[in-house]
Amino acid sequence: MKIVYVGDNRTRGNYGCRATSTALSQIIGEEHEIVGVIHGTYTNVDTGELFFSKHYPKWVYNKVGKMKYAQYFKTVAYIFHRMLKRGRYYFSKYDFISYDLDQSIENLLRCLPANPHLQEFDLRQYDFDALVVNGEGSFIFATPPWRECLIEAMMMHWAQKMGKKVYYLNGMLSDDPYFDSNEKTKKIIHNLFKKSEVVAVREEYSYQYALKNFSNINLKQFPDALFSWYDLVNDNINITNGRYVIGMSNATDASFKEFDFTKPYICVSGSSSVGLATKNEREIISIYSSLVNEIKEKFDMNVFLVEVCEGDAFLREVSKKTKTPMIPLDTPILAAAKILANARVLISGRYHPSILASLGGTPCVFMSSNSHKTKSIQELLEYENCVEFSVLPDKEEREKIIQLAEKKLALGEGLRTKIQSRAKWLSEETKKQKDLLK
Repeated sequence: MKIVYVGDNRTRGNYGCRATSTALSQIIGEEHEIVGVIHGTYTNVDTGELFFSKHYPKWVYNKVGKMKYAQYFKTVAYIFHRMLKRGRYYFSKYDFISYDLDQSIENLLRCLPANPHLQEFDLRQYDFDALVVNGEGSFIFATPPWRECLIEAMMMHWAQKMGKKVYYLNGMLSDDPYFDSNEKTKKIIHNLFKKSEVVAVREEYSYQYALKNFSNINLKQFPDALFSWYDLVNDNINITNGRYVIGMSNATDASFKEFDFTKPYICVSGSSSVGLATKNEREIISIYSSLVNEIKEKFDMNVFLVEVCEGDAFLREVSKKTKTPMIPLDTPILAAAKILANARVLISGRYHPSILASLGGTPCVFMSSNSHKTKSIQELLEYENCVEFSVLPDKEEREKIIQLAEKKLALGEGLRTKIQSRAKWLSEETKKQKDLLK
């Protein structure tokens, strides 16, 4: 089949977005041709380029699109529109997406001449048989709604109107622990799922959520596509130092010396819910600095901070305060994967980095996330005790985190072999997703 692939997040910095988007694309591409790609750059949030008002007629967009200095004009208009809405810009009259998916399509087509960066959204240009959505973590039913969820819903609705098959793969379905559940979004998604060929979720929590909220759909469960990278991570290429892996943001002379992966080391990253738990960045930096210093005091091994997502940017300040090397966001993704996979332990509230670590057998100590992710991954990997710590751990919880890390380290190669064996089995299972496309 000829496929349009929606939600390819390789244009984002996030380790998980880059890695799992690539992995699912590779699975799909084994037996099918991907003829169009809709990236995650503009499905998640608008990046400051959108020129739209529901009151503007089509000729305005045509005129703006032909202006010599259109980009400057659009930037000024965008800032003005954001100021008018005072923080309520998304889903306002200045955003083309809304709960009305037909109106959203009409809005999009009308404004395309002035917004060429959205051209890849136009399904009319592709000769395709099916649309595949990389569900990943975008279908979290929060209030207000996630923009990414509604834009991907718009693409699914549009493809179904065109008589094309729609497949939702590699998905996670969840409420948001910090916001009210969004029944309106659920209803829209339910109607789309009922008309989709397959709805495939990546773990048991999402499966049970779908059974409860979305009846009469063709529901399947497969491990996350990223497990298919088992062979890539476990080849004979080793990362020993920073010489070949450091991205532009950390390209300093010191980077060539301070990264030594030949000796035992611990990795620490943040969580997808840090920014939801508090807006006080000083508090976040203080807590994580304490955690890192306490880890260093306890363990006689190197410690590396890992900026796995844009939301982990606070780790840069933690790095400075604690004098701890940081593996930056723009590290080549397979190099980053191998670094995580060969750590002695990973302390994190991140889903996909934990998968990358597990491919090499690295045990994880989990903090909470913006959904059930860090609970479900432990169950998927068959951890004996599923423990989830606060995303902002106080001194008592930090002590428990360190105690659990110490326990996992003491179990040595036996635990690593168990985790890696499970990851290998999950790798073979997730590759079967390709058989869903028919």
